[in-house]
Amino acid sequence: MLKKILLISAMAILSIYVIFAILFLTDRPAEAKCQGVDILIAQNHHKVLTVENIEKLLKGRKLDPTGKEMSSIDCGEIERCIMESTLIDNCQCYKTYSNIIGIRIGCKEPILQVFDKYEKEFYIDEEGYIIEGVYNAIYLPVASGNIDRSMADKELLQIALYLKKEKFWREQIEQIYFTPKKEIIIVPRIGNHTIEVGSIDNLEAKLEKLMKFYSDGLNEIGWNKYKKLNIEFDKKVIGTTK
Repeated sequence: MLKKILLISAMAILSIYVIFAILFLTDRPAEAKCQGVDILIAQNHHKVLTVENIEKLLKGRKLDPTGKEMSSIDCGEIERCIMESTLIDNCQCYKTYSNIIGIRIGCKEPILQVFDKYEKEFYIDEEGYIIEGVYNAIYLPVASGNIDRSMADKELLQIALYLKKEKFWREQIEQIYFTPKKEIIIVPRIGNHTIEVGSIDNLEAKLEKLMKFYSDGLNEIGWNKYKKLNIEFDKKVIGTTK
């Protein structure tokens, strides 16, 4: 009895769907023209991408659907075009019954700007993915020097995630430089000194030690006394005066 009821219910639902399809999904005239594009960009805190950027991209690739017959528009092709950018996390393109093409885009959020050893620019997001082709200027901590792209989800990501959660260091660090030996030198925004970190090992503990030195030492004797601070060694901050 239960099986029969379920079968009848399933047939009823299918019948309703068929009626809906006949009434609503087939009533668009074949010659209906696209009236425009509705683009929404989410996860775009740094404004790395704008609606205008996407419109320009589609026009440049001759994929702007405006004015084209709705039946001729390939939403999959539009999605593939947009997803070619390493800025994009996800994209959905669809047709509406008002003859509008909707495009919904999710952006990756860069958290570190990088110039590699060839002085080529890229960014990384919080997953360590490389992002290229950022359209608009954004202000983030910068890493440069002896960097290759294999470091994106390792050393660079470790630094970037720490700076993302620590507001003081995110605002205090102007540049992170990797020496030929992959040792780190930090250039701070405040103070006329550089900070020698050594390897990336125990980075958080090293910067916490430096923070204590800032609070207990530099606030008393002045931020411009030293030209160099070395925090590489355990429980020590070694200062070199000018």
